[in-house]
Amino acid sequence: MLSCRSLKSKRRNVRWVWRVLSLCALAAGAACSGGSGAAPSRVPAEPTAASAPAVTTTTAELRTLPYPLVDENEDEYAEVRIKFIAYGDADPNDDIDFGMIPDVRVFMIKGGRELGDWWDAVWGVEMGISSIAPGVQIQSSTEDIESSPVDFVTTRSDGTVETYVEPYSGYTICVVSPTINVVAGCNRHEWVGEPSDYIYYIYFSHGRAYIEKESDGSERYYRFLYGHRDSYGPSGKPATVTFISTGYTGSDIEPYVYFLTPSTIAVIDDDDIGTWWEAVSDDGTSIKDGRFFSLSIYIYGEDPAYGIPYDNAAHQRVLNNIPIRTISVGWSGILKTKFEPGNYLFCNFNEEEILGCDYEDIAAAQEYIFRVEFGIWPLSDNEGRQFLEEVKNWAVKPWP
Repeated sequence: MLSCRSLKSKRRNVRWVWRVLSLCALAAGAACSGGSGAAPSRVPAEPTAASAPAVTTTTAELRTLPYPLVDENEDEYAEVRIKFIAYGDADPNDDIDFGMIPDVRVFMIKGGRELGDWWDAVWGVEMGISSIAPGVQIQSSTEDIESSPVDFVTTRSDGTVETYVEPYSGYTICVVSPTINVVAGCNRHEWVGEPSDYIYYIYFSHGRAYIEKESDGSERYYRFLYGHRDSYGPSGKPATVTFISTGYTGSDIEPYVYFLTPSTIAVIDDDDIGTWWEAVSDDGTSIKDGRFFSLSIYIYGEDPAYGIPYDNAAHQRVLNNIPIRTISVGWSGILKTKFEPGNYLFCNFNEEEILGCDYEDIAAAQEYIFRVEFGIWPLSDNEGRQFLEEVKNWAVKPWP
């Protein structure tokens, strides 16, 4: 039911550091002040702006991911320290202000069998290496969530929690709402590399959770803490957004040839994302080709929304429910347009299916560049400028 990157291994003699950290972060969510092991960041480790009152909720008994207990005389790999910061609006129907969110259950799920068992438990569908599209919620129950073999951590009253995981492994992060029994969101399956510190920002909007790592999520969080004091421009001034639409031909035995090409993008306002997915899926459980679940396809290397059916009937259902904005990137393959500040879901689609979606925070007076190629991919300022120069020499090729 729908409710809307070989790395070379390096051994490090840091056993005593991780033992101290583990004692500082033990299981039942005990707060570790100071955070001396955290990576430098321009985003404060703890919020300094107003936080929301604690959400009053009943949660299942806490289980925690394991913390490292390393024998300092043994030459073993250090663990990866993960910090989660949850903030936003977990429940649009309550009277709790937008702020830091406690009691968010965070699951770090390894790929393969474990990921399949997770989905089988919480949704009753064994989805293997799948994830869910941005903005989609999966209804579950306390019993089903508790039956999952995957352990979790829970954010404290300040909306943060830390844990440790094995390095050189792939994980999908999924979060469960603190107020209702839904999987509020999952990130794409990502590789966790050499021992280091990572920060994941869990942003809730209209009850849906969006999970972003490091710099991808820090800007939104920074604006949450400090408003417009971070020099993001005067409130209300439109942002400039450029879409660069590309395609390619080639194979393992033929060289790849890249070119500019037209594409079509649906722009869904934050308020309408739940309605969008309801209309797209019709019932939220349809299956394509016997293996693609309409709102939950994920293949390694592909966008989490790739393969969602979107034919003319789905398009008409959408138009009958919400006033979406459709952007056509023409024959030149490049389109520059204006956006009012806000959160948007961008979905690249053709006449048969959705090719990929991206949830973005568009800030006032800023410039953004996105590459559209079987999905939508945000580029950094430097990447965007370099790519704009590169594509000047590309051919233009309309799709047949």
